[in-house]
Amino acid sequence: MTKERTCPVCGSQSYALFASERLAPEEMTEYTYASRKTPEFMRLRLVRCKSCDLVYAPTFPSSEQLHRAYAEAAYDSSEEADCAAETYAKILAPHIKEEHLRGAAVDIGAGNGALLPALKKLGFATVVGIEPSRAAIDAAPPGYAAHIREGVFTPDIIRDVTPSLIVSCMTLEHVPNPAELVTQAYTALVSGGLFAVVVHNRRAILNRILGLRSPIIDIEHLQLFHPASTRQLLQNAGFIDIQVRSFANTYPLRYWIRLLPLPSSVRDFINNIFAKAGLIGRRFTFPVGNTVAIGTKPGI
Repeated sequence: MTKERTCPVCGSQSYALFASERLAPEEMTEYTYASRKTPEFMRLRLVRCKSCDLVYAPTFPSSEQLHRAYAEAAYDSSEEADCAAETYAKILAPHIKEEHLRGAAVDIGAGNGALLPALKKLGFATVVGIEPSRAAIDAAPPGYAAHIREGVFTPDIIRDVTPSLIVSCMTLEHVPNPAELVTQAYTALVSGGLFAVVVHNRRAILNRILGLRSPIIDIEHLQLFHPASTRQLLQNAGFIDIQVRSFANTYPLRYWIRLLPLPSSVRDFINNIFAKAGLIGRRFTFPVGNTVAIGTKPGI
């Protein structure tokens, strides 16, 4: 474990315990660090910052251990990734202007690159994904694996492109230093460029009702945001005109059932009922507590 850190958003050292550690090594699988997995309800020790109300893990595995865990993770969520990409593209579209299309669009934590074709459709000639999981890259849409660079985001990994849009969807919860990532994105962007992040909102009604049984309370998540802390993170990096709002997600019913905080036997029973009814693959839209924040790098 790393040495105890201060709040990764505001730097405060004052916190209160939010949740004690719950780890079960015998329950860890190749999907423990995979995207859109079945919840395992494992977690690191989590605390709540008394200054900005961010929930975060003060200690966690080293960066090398985390990188290895994500690099070796399995991948089986291409359909859900397509659904998420459709949602994210609709959110981004109203913010994209003609001048943004002159630069590249970069997706940090791209998974299988499902968002890249959507960014192409929005008008970007150059699209680049950054993703540590080899299994996810291997599941890329035809022709798009070559657009995904294996590894974690640093300025060096995109030194040959000029981004006017950088997107980070459901990634900031996973990185050891989210402020550093946001600052690096700010530096890499052209003046007037956009930075868009999608994060879980721990204060959303559903997550508050579920408490520690919410799928967002997970071993992968080193911090959990809410709208104010997300805004503060972007403001601290220098972004302006920041817009923060909640949105609903659309996924197949089988995915929503997978997230239910119920014993696997009960989930399987529910799954079978809807499968027999022919509804298991039908897509449904629910507001489950996700937030998007979009900021602009000031022009010259």
